[in-house]
Amino acid sequence: MNISRMLDLTQDLYPNCPNLPIFEPPKFEYQFIGPRDGWKMERITMTTHSGTHMDAPSHMEEFRTDLDEYPVERFQGECVYIPLAGIKGAREPITPADLAPYLDRMNENSIVLLYTGWGEKRAWTKEWVYGSPFLHPDGARLIAEKKVKGIGIDHPSLGGTGEENENTHRTVLGAGIWIAEGLQLDYPELSEGQWHIMALPMKIRESSGAPARIVALQLGGGKA
Repeated sequence: MNISRMLDLTQDLYPNCPNLPIFEPPKFEYQFIGPRDGWKMERITMTTHSGTHMDAPSHMEEFRTDLDEYPVERFQGECVYIPLAGIKGAREPITPADLAPYLDRMNENSIVLLYTGWGEKRAWTKEWVYGSPFLHPDGARLIAEKKVKGIGIDHPSLGGTGEENENTHRTVLGAGIWIAEGLQLDYPELSEGQWHIMALPMKIRESSGAPARIVALQLGGGKA
């Protein structure tokens, strides 16, 4: 694989960083401080669905596959970048019509990224928490039919925070497709050329989700 460029699609994790209100925000305790102790070490308390993270089917009660059960090759694939910022407004659903121009690129080796612009709005505001565009269950079914590896979005919830959220998650996770949430996708260059996504969750036994480092790799061109 000839890599000419890498982009970090991961949001920063830090104490009390924005999170869905139903979860406690991450807490950091400094166990050792360099100038005082000669070492630096932190203790972090947070849910496995904080910051940039991935969901496994077991995130929903009726599905049994945990994130650590996926073979590692399932966490990489060809990028299908769908720019929707400025096209979809607050609380607008992402529908089959929005996805139609990209369907011919979706297949069993694809990872679909939905760019809404909400990654740049990340803050403790009602707009960020409740106002994002979201993948409608009908859109979720359309992508699931393509048997893609994963779906990512730049908000903590693929299905938003309304009544559609449960059905969207059920459709995607029920198809065995992992979800990546809380991404940073403000990279117009992902619309051009060939990009490969590498999404590596922390390996936690029997986990419904995990923090992840997710990057895009541009293939071809010069040296890495």
